[in-house]
Amino acid sequence: MRPNTITYPPSGIEPIGVIQFIHGMCEHRKRYADTMNFFNQKGFICAIMDLRGHGENIMTPDDLGHFDCSYRDIIEDIHDYTMYLKREHPKLPMILLGHSMGSLIARVYLKKYSKEIDALILSGTPSNNPLAGAAKAAIRIMASFKGWRYHSNTMAKLVTGPFEKPFMKEGIQNGWLSRDRQVVEAYNEDPLCGFTFSLNGYYVLMNLMQQAYDRKGWMRRNTVLPIMVISGGNDPCRTSDKAFKNAVNHLKRCGFSNTYYKLYVNMRHELFHEFDHEEVYQDILKFFEIKMGIETGE
Repeated sequence: MRPNTITYPPSGIEPIGVIQFIHGMCEHRKRYADTMNFFNQKGFICAIMDLRGHGENIMTPDDLGHFDCSYRDIIEDIHDYTMYLKREHPKLPMILLGHSMGSLIARVYLKKYSKEIDALILSGTPSNNPLAGAAKAAIRIMASFKGWRYHSNTMAKLVTGPFEKPFMKEGIQNGWLSRDRQVVEAYNEDPLCGFTFSLNGYYVLMNLMQQAYDRKGWMRRNTVLPIMVISGGNDPCRTSDKAFKNAVNHLKRCGFSNTYYKLYVNMRHELFHEFDHEEVYQDILKFFEIKMGIETGE
């Protein structure tokens, strides 16, 4: 099993569910410690693993952002972890929560494995990028000269560079992540965050984008699945309010009509690391109560 963390409710609190987190690109599982602790206090078992090319999966800095696999292997990693958690806690509802790239992974997971989970939360989900196919072609050409392990600053500027532009006046790199400057500074100082993907990493990312928004391949085994899609109103990853709503409606068009969304005014990409993250937490608890019948005493 890949490096992972499982945390439990305090002694005396009976577990009421399992939340499996999927982190985003260029970060790692330990950044979710505070969020997991909050949900532990409400009775949830929380679990997260480092994705390939992230966190404690790496042997050298060159391994950062290199998956050395296809997008299908990433999905199977998540599924294997889900099944492990279900074997350990067979009587508890299973909730999948994916952030950013992790939300793309969760969307693709949903195409095949919707029956394995009881609810899905997508945070900071990127809107569809119609240029993903062209990007893949460019990556293949670049890889033919540089190799799949090459870390391309050009691709980094194309993929995440536009996210920086609205916040450049603030004078700090990655300001698009959160209004909380301390969060951004900690991210920038973390050697396991903010790195550049390999060409293989960017190719996997583009495949995830295409697969998440492709109308083909949806098995629709659990179309009553409750889905909550959340995003910051100032998250450049959503592209626009219209694109964000299209991302939500895509799930409905694929058969998942029990899908709901909320935009948080002024918040940026990392909702769990924003000043008002408590509001996001409370909304998730309400979602659990209303759509799943899970009460936490709130």
